[in-house]
Amino acid sequence: MSISTPAPRNPHGELLRILGLSFGIAIALGGMIGAGILRTPSIIAGLVPNAWLILGLWSVAAIHALLEANIVAELCTAMPKSGGLYVYAQRAFGDVGGLIVGWTTWISRLASGAALSVAFADFLAILWPTAAHYTAAVAVGMQLVIYAFNMVGLREGRTIQQITSFTKAAALIVFCIVAVALAGRLHAASIAAAAPAQPIGLLGIVIAYQLIVGAYSGWYEPAFFAEENVNPGRSLPRAMVFSILLTAVLYVGVNAALLYALGVGGMAHNALPFTTVLNEAGGALPAILFAIGAMVVVASCANAGIMSAPRILLALSREKLLPSIFQNVNKGGSPYAAFALTATGSIALALSGSFTLLFGLIGTLGAGAAVLVIVSIFVLRRREPDMVRPFRALGYPWLPALVLLIDGGLLILFLSANWLGALYAAILWIACIPFAVVARRAAG
Repeated sequence: MSISTPAPRNPHGELLRILGLSFGIAIALGGMIGAGILRTPSIIAGLVPNAWLILGLWSVAAIHALLEANIVAELCTAMPKSGGLYVYAQRAFGDVGGLIVGWTTWISRLASGAALSVAFADFLAILWPTAAHYTAAVAVGMQLVIYAFNMVGLREGRTIQQITSFTKAAALIVFCIVAVALAGRLHAASIAAAAPAQPIGLLGIVIAYQLIVGAYSGWYEPAFFAEENVNPGRSLPRAMVFSILLTAVLYVGVNAALLYALGVGGMAHNALPFTTVLNEAGGALPAILFAIGAMVVVASCANAGIMSAPRILLALSREKLLPSIFQNVNKGGSPYAAFALTATGSIALALSGSFTLLFGLIGTLGAGAAVLVIVSIFVLRRREPDMVRPFRALGYPWLPALVLLIDGGLLILFLSANWLGALYAAILWIACIPFAVVARRAAG
């Protein structure tokens, strides 16, 4: 009689496979719908004072996101591992290419979480004016609460994300209805107060489109949780497509409602056109509702980044580019050491308040990372033609090539518009080479 030997358990702990389509949509909505939609409509109306062009740019950016999702869907279903975009770049280009994408994405999560926590404090001050004197403390407190829930386990983070994501989507729908209902009272006053429209220039269109693309960024969040998804081959492509389409409907609807209620000039004249619409209802309730809604929006967006960032460190650790401690997973399915390092960096940034240079770098680094991820599909199709691909990118190679041209052009625009930022980005990219060599030697 033979005695079977149980399979050895992973000494670092196991990630939990409990996620499905609803979480994928929620995490993507959480990553996309943030402070951008609250603040960019006014700026974009000033840059592009034409209603149809504004709505057209928001629609084109959604198509752009869908074309990129077509590529990432193939990669994440073929390599359903924790870590998202880093995994694909590392498979195609090795440690250096992987590090460029991995560190870029992780740093962007730190900066985003810090900025969103500060925005949370600013919105809280509308309800509680005393909070304006303790912005840093409120920002840190907000982060600590979210990190604490997520470090307990994946189920807790999933619950927060689903509740906040679907709540803010519903809130935007309600706002569209309110804006249309109040349009008659708002339109005449907005036209009278608005400054004369400026001519539309190519530079204004480019800047406006960059802002809109930034508002859509985050649709790829489900890919970071591929290893924890019950059926990644089916759920991940659907989650990305459904979330982009839903967000596009919300974004175009919100802008259409604002344009209908305020006109292009009135929309450009108001830094926060949402408050202008809500204030027309009268009383203190609109300000309270806006503050609460804005706090839910930024908290949801912060939670999405807080959940995905530690998965990047876990993936780097698996490739021996970071110490093995970052693979440690608790019983709740959370990589707690990776969470602790991410929390330390994000909270430090929130205390410093020095975001300007960092966010300038993120725009350039992020564009470079996107190009590497897109190129990786061509590399892997040629090098590993027999790889199992549950989802194959539609229109290959022509549609992926079109996306590569678009994102490559955006990268050139970013580099040419800010030569100092391009220099810093180049230094950070080059620094990945010795880091990768040292990490490999230390591990080997």
